[in-house]
Amino acid sequence: MNTKTQTLTSDQIINNLLNSKGQFVRVVWKSDVKPAAIHKDKVLEKRTSAVVRSGVNFANLSAVKEGIANDERGEVQELPWGQWLSFPYVIEHKDTLYLRMYPSDTKSTTVYYVNGETVDKSDFIALLTPSESKKITEGVAPPCFNVKRDNIISTEDFNEE
Repeated sequence: MNTKTQTLTSDQIINNLLNSKGQFVRVVWKSDVKPAAIHKDKVLEKRTSAVVRSGVNFANLSAVKEGIANDERGEVQELPWGQWLSFPYVIEHKDTLYLRMYPSDTKSTTVYYVNGETVDKSDFIALLTPSESKKITEGVAPPCFNVKRDNIISTEDFNEE
């Protein structure tokens, strides 16, 4: 594996993903998580690092094509929210840009923070509502996901040799 770490501005991150059509890129992003009301004084954040692909048309995924052919799903529809700013990379919604990414078979890693301090996953989950907790403990990897451009911290070229 050959990786090259880059610390980039948000525009450079978009350009990096735009230039990696269908290729694998390691992306690190943060997510602010709303705590249960009893813990509203806490600031919760997840930082995830994953190898993803961008520049893929959802309709061309083999799982999607097979699902349609086997009557397991309907035809691919328009975006349920937002509009494509740069298909199939960037979605714009309410003056916010989102980057469309697709997970790889490589395992992602997540670090959990409470008030800026690293905590165990179980301690983090204890501060959440039952529905938010369930998302973390029982979440199923989606075929694609969207991350706010401003939440992306870094990217790395990812090549397997």
